[in-house]
Amino acid sequence: MAALPFIAAAASAVGTLAETGQQRAIGKAQAQATEEAARAVGLETTAQVEAQRREARRLAGEQRAAGAQMGMLESPTFLDVTAQSNVAAELDSLMLAYQGETQRKSLMTEAAMTRAARPKWGPAILSAGTNALMAFAGTGGKLPSGGGKAAGVK
Repeated sequence: MAALPFIAAAASAVGTLAETGQQRAIGKAQAQATEEAARAVGLETTAQVEAQRREARRLAGEQRAAGAQMGMLESPTFLDVTAQSNVAAELDSLMLAYQGETQRKSLMTEAAMTRAARPKWGPAILSAGTNALMAFAGTGGKLPSGGGKAAGVK
């Protein structure tokens, strides 16, 4: 019967370590998924910004063609409107880039926090060791006897 506390302590230790390992694996998987989402946001943002700038260049070309048809290419008013349109288009592109980068950084921060929140091995090992020590103390400091044989084995 003296071995019973040791068996219980060992079972508890194994359970604690297994649970900690499982929680760490889940946290790691969640962090990796969030990092992948951040990478996808970065790629999507780059594509959106490029598409925005491409569309702005297309519209600027149409605007120049229309100005040329009307003979207004040298008009200061036409040049001001064209410059304002170009600035507005670039500001739109920069806003898309800023929003995408903000979202990407937010996801990366979330991934880092998920990694940091994973249970550490140290407390699990300490808990398992404490359980074993308590079991040893419960037997009056005597190790189970039996000559290395399981109980009931001859």
